[in-house]
Amino acid sequence: MPRITSNEGKPYAQIGTLLRNLRLRRGMSQFDLASSAGINNSYLSRIENGERRPSPKILKKFSEILQYPYDELVVTSGILSEDFVRSTQPTRPAGTDLTTVALQQLIQTMQRQAAPYGGFPQPQFPQAPVRRAVPVFDTVPAGLLKEANVVEAYEDVTKIILTEEELGYDPRAFALTVRGDSMVEAGILDGDVLVVSPATPVGPGEIGVVQINRRTTTVKKIYVEDKGVLLQPANSAYKPQMVSYPDEVEILGKVILVRRKLI
Repeated sequence: MPRITSNEGKPYAQIGTLLRNLRLRRGMSQFDLASSAGINNSYLSRIENGERRPSPKILKKFSEILQYPYDELVVTSGILSEDFVRSTQPTRPAGTDLTTVALQQLIQTMQRQAAPYGGFPQPQFPQAPVRRAVPVFDTVPAGLLKEANVVEAYEDVTKIILTEEELGYDPRAFALTVRGDSMVEAGILDGDVLVVSPATPVGPGEIGVVQINRRTTTVKKIYVEDKGVLLQPANSAYKPQMVSYPDEVEILGKVILVRRKLI
């Protein structure tokens, strides 16, 4: 029978001595045990010499290899006390190791302490933004703003899906595809998609969409004056246009977003 040895005076002598003796009793070399546990031989040597305390994960492997109770290895290593073992043994379910019990009891203690304050706060996850489909027009149909529900009224028109924030939280918002270069100096190019909010007022010099004589849709900087509405292009090659309001022009809404298709 192999000789039982000890490592008195070392910080982790008790678990080191126990593991060495268990290994020798099974006729294993340090290399055999280290290889089976997936650790290097020098690390095992320091454990057996009482210089290092193995982690619960390593102790679990030793328990399986040496066929020795895991709970006893954990206690011998000093990770859990004997008092804790005695207090948990009567209620510990079969097959549950002591570190699991310790974690469960810690959680229960924290829950009791948090109870007077309403318990643990529930994790808050950011909600996905609400998205909505709106029609994309090439030319805005006459009488658009009279429709109670633009999406339902033009369900056969191509839609673009945007967040409520992008739509200005306007239930009557719609989109318009730009045709031409009259607004290039404002960064609005041919083919861009504009989001228009009828509910958002158009201030002096701000960009809006208007309909002239209930037929022509155009995007311009808008200035409301005594004689009517001045439509100012953002391209020096074009001249401003004065139209009578409200006889000749209807302001459909303010441009609140520009979407560009990148090639």
